[in-house]
Amino acid sequence: MTELEKLRAGLEYDFTAPEVDALKLNAVKLCQKLDAIDVTDYAAKEKVIRELFGSAGENPVVLPVFNCDNGKNIHVGDNFLANYNVTILDIREVWMKDIADNSLVGGIPAKLIKILPNDVGE
Repeated sequence: MTELEKLRAGLEYDFTAPEVDALKLNAVKLCQKLDAIDVTDYAAKEKVIRELFGSAGENPVVLPVFNCDNGKNIHVGDNFLANYNVTILDIREVWMKDIADNSLVGGIPAKLIKILPNDVGE
């Protein structure tokens, strides 16, 4: 079993293995690229978000400073906002379940913290 297969299976793995390190370095470079783009250049930011994330709905917004382990394990819906100073530790490919709109989740495994009020008009 390769170190990458161990990582994906949730087993102990060597984070210095070249294939694991390559995932991390790619994410670091894309996060740096994303943070370096002017916050008003929405098209350029969206292009990098789509390159970094596994998938994104319409109008994804990620404000600086953003960090993640892999990026490809991040899947977000429409009107996603990662406000300032967000870190997502997404190194493993684990999908628990869909998360409802206006939900705040956290922890490993992710748990619902609270439902946020919808302050945007319908």
